[in-house]
Parts: sequence; structure tokens; C-alpha cells
Amino acid sequence: MSLRDTDSLEVLGQLATEIGAGLTKQQISIAMSLLRQGVNPSALVAITQELRKEQHHATNNDSKHQSHQ
Repeated sequence: MSLRDTDSLEVLGQLATEIGAGLTKQQISIAMSLLRQGVNPSALVAITQELRKEQHHATNNDSKHQSHQ
């Protein structure tokens, strides 16, 4: 990773924290890499949102299952 990429990652990490995006620096780094490789930004956003929904549902289902035990 170049110094410029490292600086961008740091800024994006701070921005993600400020706006409550819930993305780690590792996740931002992966997104940056995918975008550099030509992944459609809108598709990346859509996939990220879908994965978050699935994770949220899985977490809620685990909590409900544990509370009924």
C-alpha cells in the first residue's frame, strides 16, 4: 500500500467513525482495493448493505434463540 493509500485509508477511517458507518479500516481497505480493480461503486454499496442486513438478521435471530433457552 502506498503512502497516499495509507493517508486515504486513515482519512476514510476517521470519516467512517464520525458518520457512524461502522466500517473498520480493514473493510475500507478492501473496498478501496475492489474499486481500484474496477468494481462498480453502486454495486459495492448494494452488496455491503445486503451483507449488513443479513448480519443484522443473523444477530437478532441468535439473540432471540438464546433468550428462549
